[in-house]
Amino acid sequence: MGKIDNIQQKIKDFVKNNLKLTILIIIVLIGIYTFVSIEALHYTSDPSFCKNCHPEDRAGLLGEVYTWQMTPHAKASVECLDCHGRIGFFGYMKAKMGGLRDVYGEFFKSPEYKLEILRRSSENPKYAAKLVPNETCLFCHTDSYNQKIRQETIMRVVFTMRKVDGVKNPDFRVSKGLPDILTEGVRPTAGIEPKHKSHYDKGINCVDCHLGVAHGGQPVNKPTKQRCFDCHDKMKPAKAPENENCMACHKTEESMTPKSAIVFGRGASAVTFAHDTHAAISSCKDCHDKLFPMRKGATKFTFDDHSKGNLCFACHDGKKAFSWTSCNSCHAETPFPKKPIVYKQKDAAPVEFSHEFHASVFTCNDCHNKIWQMKKSPKRMTMDAMYEGKFCGSCHNGKAAFASTECDKCHIEPKKGN
Repeated sequence: MGKIDNIQQKIKDFVKNNLKLTILIIIVLIGIYTFVSIEALHYTSDPSFCKNCHPEDRAGLLGEVYTWQMTPHAKASVECLDCHGRIGFFGYMKAKMGGLRDVYGEFFKSPEYKLEILRRSSENPKYAAKLVPNETCLFCHTDSYNQKIRQETIMRVVFTMRKVDGVKNPDFRVSKGLPDILTEGVRPTAGIEPKHKSHYDKGINCVDCHLGVAHGGQPVNKPTKQRCFDCHDKMKPAKAPENENCMACHKTEESMTPKSAIVFGRGASAVTFAHDTHAAISSCKDCHDKLFPMRKGATKFTFDDHSKGNLCFACHDGKKAFSWTSCNSCHAETPFPKKPIVYKQKDAAPVEFSHEFHASVFTCNDCHNKIWQMKKSPKRMTMDAMYEGKFCGSCHNGKAAFASTECDKCHIEPKKGN
């Protein structure tokens, strides 16, 4: 204790005898502490520091810095803390203190804990809106919110700690070639004006549509059609137009239909469907969503759909439009079963009917639907009916083809091993 008392006395004597020098030393120490503190804040706010905990060089969880680098935000030097912290000095400091919790989690929580937090922020719009609220986006992308927030918020205390707190609109917005999204609108894509203001007024968050705007792995993040459909179909916000009301969003009819054809099936017998041809005589509501969901890959065709009046065949019934029995009107090459149809008979050898052989001689219309319906029928063939010129006997009459009385031409015992 004696040594400590001795040191304290020496300090008191120095201060008493060198008051001005003491004040100068204190000012210098405060300046050094302030400089070091500010530099530490800047260093720990830089994306290169964030990369220590988000190290992956790929899109996905833990690759948040990598995906940010792809975006216009990175090109405009808008960094992590510019978005992940409320606007203003105190918002910045609060974000830095919150970062201490993340550092704690990095060292003392399991890797699964961090991955779950990142997954929630990338998949759950409500959770993402807490991390990046609307006001943060509107601060840079509008004039009115920028000016309002600047008037109501302490933006700096001596120093500007990050880029966003120095943003002033319209100057910043115009310098980046950005429209005011609430007053000027956005250049329509595919003829659609997104109507940011009406969506914002309905309480929709920016990330409800632009989830993954900085971390989705795309240079430009635009809402997908499916995201629009999900909201307008499932969430059904007040007064939202139905998906089938195409002109509520599309400003031109040309923008509503896909420019490329939709191909159903594979190979030479695939069917090519052109929207523009059908849109010339029908409206969107005629088909969507009554017959076809507005989702890629949601429609599956079976041959039974043809005869049951489903899908395309609700119109292609020979009355509203040409009949589906006119195969080559849709199929570039007529499809037919590749395996023979086997008719097994009691007390007689089986009969194999080859579509492939008959299609090389006749057209589909020669048999369907005059003689055979294009569906499995409960009616059974009988030899008596054939002799009367029905079923196969309509051709196998000894004139158009060999007579149905030449039994061994059709009833053939299968070879052993088959």
